[in-house]
Amino acid sequence: MKRIVYSLFAAALVGLSGCQDEVVENPVTPAQTGDEITFGSSLTDIEEQTRTIYGDEPVDGAYPVTWEEGDQIAIYCPEASNGNMVYYKVTPDGKDASHSSAVTKVNPDQAGLQWGQAEEHHFSAFYPADRIVGLQNGKITAEIPVEQTPLSWKSTPNDAGGTTYTGVANTDYAFMWAYNTHNKSDGGDVALNFKPWVTILDVEINGPETADAAIKMSAVQLVSTTGETLNGQFTMDFTAVENDRAKYPTYEQAGEPHATRSMITIQLYDQSLNDGQGDFITLKHGDKIVVRFYLLPKDVNYDTSARQDLQLRVTPYNSAVLVRTLNAAAGSDEGPQEGGILAHKVNKVILPSVSKTGPNYWMSSLDPNIYVTELSLPGSKMSYQTAENVSGRNAVYYQDLSIADQVTNGIRAFQIQTASTNNVPWYESGSASDQVLYMTVAGNKTSTRFKEIVEEIATGLKTAEDAGKNQEYAFILLTAALGECNDYGSRLDGTHTDGDLAWMDAIRNELAEMAADEDRYRLYTGEITPTTTINDVKGHIIIKVNYNKDNMGNHLSENDRIPAMFAKWGKFDDVSTPFTETDAYAINSMRWGTSYNVNSGALQWFYHEATSVGYNNDGGEETYAQKIGNIEDMWNRSVGYYNSNSDHSMWFLNDLGGCYVNGIYSSGESQDGVSAWTQEVGPYATRLLQNRTEDATLGIVLINYANPENNYSGNLIQTIINNNFNFQLRTRGSSQSNVYNASYNKGGNAIGWD
Repeated sequence: MKRIVYSLFAAALVGLSGCQDEVVENPVTPAQTGDEITFGSSLTDIEEQTRTIYGDEPVDGAYPVTWEEGDQIAIYCPEASNGNMVYYKVTPDGKDASHSSAVTKVNPDQAGLQWGQAEEHHFSAFYPADRIVGLQNGKITAEIPVEQTPLSWKSTPNDAGGTTYTGVANTDYAFMWAYNTHNKSDGGDVALNFKPWVTILDVEINGPETADAAIKMSAVQLVSTTGETLNGQFTMDFTAVENDRAKYPTYEQAGEPHATRSMITIQLYDQSLNDGQGDFITLKHGDKIVVRFYLLPKDVNYDTSARQDLQLRVTPYNSAVLVRTLNAAAGSDEGPQEGGILAHKVNKVILPSVSKTGPNYWMSSLDPNIYVTELSLPGSKMSYQTAENVSGRNAVYYQDLSIADQVTNGIRAFQIQTASTNNVPWYESGSASDQVLYMTVAGNKTSTRFKEIVEEIATGLKTAEDAGKNQEYAFILLTAALGECNDYGSRLDGTHTDGDLAWMDAIRNELAEMAADEDRYRLYTGEITPTTTINDVKGHIIIKVNYNKDNMGNHLSENDRIPAMFAKWGKFDDVSTPFTETDAYAINSMRWGTSYNVNSGALQWFYHEATSVGYNNDGGEETYAQKIGNIEDMWNRSVGYYNSNSDHSMWFLNDLGGCYVNGIYSSGESQDGVSAWTQEVGPYATRLLQNRTEDATLGIVLINYANPENNYSGNLIQTIINNNFNFQLRTRGSSQSNVYNASYNKGGNAIGWD
């Protein structure tokens, strides 16, 4: 095939393609059917602050955008004779990188677009090509993600005497488009002048006002207060441009229709901090964080006017969310920007100084229609076994905060161990109705009733509601210390019942007593189903009972309507699994209301539960390699499950708590063993999750020392919480959102918090 090179106008340089070395310059010879089409590209200056960000600072009022070596574009032409879409690479011009010196096929061994029979050809182009996930009826499908974590962070001194931490944005989300028509008889290259398509927010977060203050940061979210789509898959439609070249392509929502698509999250986590171990960024007085959001434009009927629905939520580490809504005009020295955020433009937002303003009520920032099975809950291992509740020289504790303090600090799942007590005088044998639950610590029964602990958690939920945070709820995993359970009845008359069965009776009695006093204990008494949402359970406590033996499960009646979920611990061949089950790693059926006939449950319990970790592979417990392997494998399987199922029936529990035993530590539990394991698993799991890009719930995650201030567990807790904001959690129906009234300045002036 003859290679044809055409003269170029100033906007673009030629892209060479073909299969012979002969080069003929002939700008007037019409292209023939079958000749490859050549292209030139440029990045168009439309008006001030309309170009897609590549540069860090504006130049002459606009952010410069340049082609980079390796940039690829996809070009679609319905009239082409040999396939309609081909990927091309752009070679930047050495003198002006906003123009190309060549636009050539990515794969030189394959044919490019070729002229077809029609005289007029229509060309649609999209950048970047590798973000295209589909093509249907001439419409390109691509995706903007929920999580837009920077590729890296760079630190530079600033004029305020502090450090500016700039998140290096992934410019693959700086989507651009070009459209043109060309008659093949006209000769010349097809000019592709690229224009920005996404809307961009350039957000500056300022450190605390107080000179000696330092505040660790967690994340910043961009939210639509009206539930508008900001991210996810979309299909770009060029029809509007075909009809009017002054307009932009519109889009149709594609992909998962029922998902949280009205939020974009950026984690403020720098992998290079803490000697390469990673950490959340800490802001001191004078410091700043600069990040960039890429969002779908709001082009309803080609409307590019300012949008009124955007809100920024900045979350200091283990603190209340700081909120700023960008939806009204506000004056500045340069005049007001009418209404906030403009489509297809770079919008600069400068936020005020950050501060820690209250408890970590993170659930109340989520869409209330998210399914509870898809949330990630930070939980405490042996929640009541705290430093205050153990005694003796060799006493071992797993937590250093009270349960009330755990609630205040964002912990939303609790492992509670109990034992049954025959609540009658010693000289009476008792019956099933006399059994109640008491807390145990390290396997020893205490004088504290289980219902007292539930009330403590319920009080925390009420405190949240009093603060206007109405979506908090809690989960309790209820387990048994069977060695401490009292039996009841008489062996003489055949009414004797062993302690393990008595524990099931105590479950029924204790939960019935609490359910009768909803204001005090806040048990969730409606049935938990695969479609239960945050909105259903908000302000309440979900109970899940872990029983140990088949006879325990069958002890309850089919007609018992106990407000709890029930599943057996250990292997139970009621669910087919693609892996080898162990006593610490399995999937079991789960029922609501009773443990009887568990095989018919609509829910499933997928868990990894173990306490002891063998140090030198000589103890018979999970070894270090097995424990770590199970932790990672379970989260990998949650990704596979999430991608292949939409029935929301699986509850995950991943137990990261425990204690090193054997080897250099005691053959049993020891405080040194608990601390050593915490120091090992906390940073490991944090690195694992911070480096993960797949979308899925983490489930309920149990942790030693569930304290945000702990050097080893703290970052893990915040990482688990952040996972709820990092991808499109699926929802039931549409959400109701609060609408705020606040101001926004165009001129770079700081604005206050709501």
